Amino acid sequence: MRYWWQRRSLRARLAAWYGLAGTAICVAGFTLGLASGVWKLTSLSRLWLVLTLGIPAALLIFAWVGYFIAGHALAPVKQMVERTRRLSAKSLNERLPVANPHDELGQMATVFNETLRQLEDSFAELKRFTADVSHELRTPLTAIRAVGEVACREHNPAILYDALGSILEEVGRMNQLIDRLLWLARADDGDMPVRLEAGLIRGALVEANDALTLVAEEKGQQLELDCPDHLLAVFDPALLRLALLNLLQNAIRYSPSNTPITVHAIQHENCVVIEVVDRGPGIAPEHQQKVFERFYRVDKARSRAEGGAGLGLAIVKWSVERMGGAVELSSEVGRGSRFCLHLRRVAS
Repeated sequence: MRYWWQRRSLRARLAAWYGLAGTAICVAGFTLGLASGVWKLTSLSRLWLVLTLGIPAALLIFAWVGYFIAGHALAPVKQMVERTRRLSAKSLNERLPVANPHDELGQMATVFNETLRQLEDSFAELKRFTADVSHELRTPLTAIRAVGEVACREHNPAILYDALGSILEEVGRMNQLIDRLLWLARADDGDMPVRLEAGLIRGALVEANDALTLVAEEKGQQLELDCPDHLLAVFDPALLRLALLNLLQNAIRYSPSNTPITVHAIQHENCVVIEVVDRGPGIAPEHQQKVFERFYRVDKARSRAEGGAGLGLAIVKWSVERMGGAVELSSEVGRGSRFCLHLRRVAS
């Protein structure tokens, strides 16, 4: 019985409850009237006539009225259901109608519309991400195939040796791209543990500096570090090192030869700021908010070997924000860029 009752539509169940409740109220009023002497029946047969005819009639009337009221009240829900059935991955831009945003149905439609907006953004991001990944992977694969085909046609050991070196370089770039993609996937899923601790930041800066000193010297660049020994902040050593390495790699890649790259840290009133300053080409204002997006490049024509995959700054932003900090960029075209990492200072 319970299973049968639950299979009925909400409108039918509300109509039944309306009918039962209305009939119960009528019976209670009739009984109260008889008990108080307001109504007097001349015979018992008339009482049975009232009960046998009046109760079913009241039940039917109240059920019909309840069915009508429930249908009118549930009409917006029916409209939402019909609109939702037409939704698909290609029509996520549609929204449910909100007749009254202040009642319960309006609030439900508003929440559902917000969910649709998030799904639309997620699908758009997934589509863009898939296209970017395909483009990034197609480029080295095409290069590998072209180099291999040329080397095979020449039958020259020297050319084959050079081709093998080029192929290994492209494979290395693919491995780096895939490693970064896997890292970001783990980060999005929340699988990356964050171990925040209060400590001296100079050690992390020196470690990142030393790791890339030889790379900078190959281009005749100098990595200059300026950080007080006593400077304290709240950070995750692994995430801070990751952010610094990506910033320094970008600075080395884009800065001209024989120029300094400066890393210095200072303490402000409410935070500790680490600045990475280069003498590169700079970033135009219209690009400065977008460079932290995945696969975004300022110069679309730049080669992958020269310009990277466009994931480094996205990793920097995620790493710093996971530590409760923020990243700021100030840049001027032709005069270099300044990336500022804001970390929480240790409360004294």
